[in-house]
Amino acid sequence: MATAKAILCDWFMFMMSIPRTEPMTKVQKFTQWSSVLAYCVGGGSLLVCPQLWSILLQLDFLGRTEGYLRLLGLGVVIIGFLFVISARSNHQDPIHATILVSILWRCIGVNGILLMLILRDMLPLSFALVFMCLDTSLSLITLAIWCLETEGASMSLFFRESLSPILKCRGIASGGSIAAVFFVGLFQLFFWLVFVIRPDTAQYLLQLDDFQGHSIGFLAGFFFTLSIHGWYLLANANTINHPYVPAAVFYRIVFDIPVFIILYLVDQIERNLCLTLFGFDVCFSIVILIFVTFSKKKGSTIATEGDQQKLLPPGEKEKS
Repeated sequence: MATAKAILCDWFMFMMSIPRTEPMTKVQKFTQWSSVLAYCVGGGSLLVCPQLWSILLQLDFLGRTEGYLRLLGLGVVIIGFLFVISARSNHQDPIHATILVSILWRCIGVNGILLMLILRDMLPLSFALVFMCLDTSLSLITLAIWCLETEGASMSLFFRESLSPILKCRGIASGGSIAAVFFVGLFQLFFWLVFVIRPDTAQYLLQLDDFQGHSIGFLAGFFFTLSIHGWYLLANANTINHPYVPAAVFYRIVFDIPVFIILYLVDQIERNLCLTLFGFDVCFSIVILIFVTFSKKKGSTIATEGDQQKLLPPGEKEKS
């Protein structure tokens, strides 16, 4: 029991990069604290108290709207959590790559998808504008801090540092648990993006209740947050960001699965939706943990063989 507790504690400390081997840059500090305040706290308010947003933005809770809005809040909280892991990590190269690529993703990808949902009358304009303005302003402030802090900052350096790890697909080449995170992220990115564009397909496949009001838009928004999670898993795998390996399992077990179960038990989401989300998270967690175990065994075997070589007499080493 004590050993298991120690292992979990070590995993958590490694995931959170505690202690850090060197001071955080200004870009990292801003990303960490803005993510906590904007995404974790903001998303938490959507999850715990959606009625507050209903009052502020004049939202109507028809059908499953409230439950889907809570799911969307959970997805936003996880985005904030993943941002914090990226900002704090000691184990990625280049150090600002995932933060910089998030600027492109938030300004182009997030705003583009939200604009699509607005034009299709799936999301309330006021709600979508909150996140469009939030993501755009945080991205531009991050870019400004990076330009001031980085010597010789330029557009070519920005694109080289943010895109080169992804274009090289370093996550695949690294193998082991990092490759597992890469492929889980890749699948998650594109699989859920299909349901963002066509949430009615999810309704048909999972036999969900009829959409009322803006429930279709909030469900599509939740699917989009799942796709975003996949993007950040993929991006961090390409920077060989090892703390993302335990993080990819941690948030599913600690945040996702308990919330899915609770929302189903209080009749906020349908059973089929709960079982689907639960099943995906369990499967992804098992896949990553299998690769982690295999990587450790492989590393242990290599280390043991190296120790045995050291113990051999000089003549025997040459023969081997």
